[in-house]
Amino acid sequence: MKGGLYVPIVKTLRVDAPPHSNMTPQEMIEILLDAESRDPNTLGELLWDAYGQFDKGFPIDNLRPLLSSPSEKVLGLGAFLANELGWRARAMIPELAELMGSSNAGIRFNAIGALTDCTTQEHGEILGKLLQCLEDPDSGVRWRVIEFIRLSGSGQFAMAIRNAASQRPNSIYTELDLSFRYSRTVTEIMVRQLASHSHPGLRLFAAGLALRPRKIIDENFAKIVLEAGEPEPCGLISRAFQLHAVPTSAEFGRVENSQMKDSSTSGVFRGDGHLKKRGAKRQAPSQTV
Repeated sequence: MKGGLYVPIVKTLRVDAPPHSNMTPQEMIEILLDAESRDPNTLGELLWDAYGQFDKGFPIDNLRPLLSSPSEKVLGLGAFLANELGWRARAMIPELAELMGSSNAGIRFNAIGALTDCTTQEHGEILGKLLQCLEDPDSGVRWRVIEFIRLSGSGQFAMAIRNAASQRPNSIYTELDLSFRYSRTVTEIMVRQLASHSHPGLRLFAAGLALRPRKIIDENFAKIVLEAGEPEPCGLISRAFQLHAVPTSAEFGRVENSQMKDSSTSGVFRGDGHLKKRGAKRQAPSQTV
């Protein structure tokens, strides 16, 4: 399970809860649709069981009523399930796209997580709207967009920028489009300019770009963001390396050579998201998105 429900019911979820063995999957869905009148503890246990049924092959179309309910509580349950199901929820892309406009930050959080896994470059309009959530008022939602920048495929990444720029002319997305339209080469200069930009959205974009997997992840890119000193982007970089979320070798998923993952041994990285000085920096090669 991915974790990170980001709605109040998180306190009621139990991975050790006994399954509702006497219920059919459809009966589980019907109870979830009646969430407003149900005991939260029962809903929390049932949600895991419903996830298990989808995981075993219960038709994904049965998730649709949870994503189109007039009840915010039901929408929250549906968005959580979609996020956990990942690419298997791709038939729900239109409904998930609508949920990015929810007034509930938890619903937006889970919808963006699901769309990161479900969308392709063919969903340009939706990807453009997703990228604009860099300016969301909720920090958790902004983190989800950074994860999209970090994990999206090259086609997703390019179409998100292009469509955000067309949807918001003369905006920060126009600047990004001009930077990436004719070249996908990422340099230290580009990361440095974004990390020190006057707009907070572009400073966050720099954090995602610095963590974006290539054949190898160049830690100099991450250090540039740390040196800029902006708390939120620094925190994103910090958490990624401390939790080993970013492999030094993206191709093989290894982190053992990272100087930044262990502050007790490297003398370079501090848990507060700042960089300790350690001699001259080497010149990093250009990277391709």
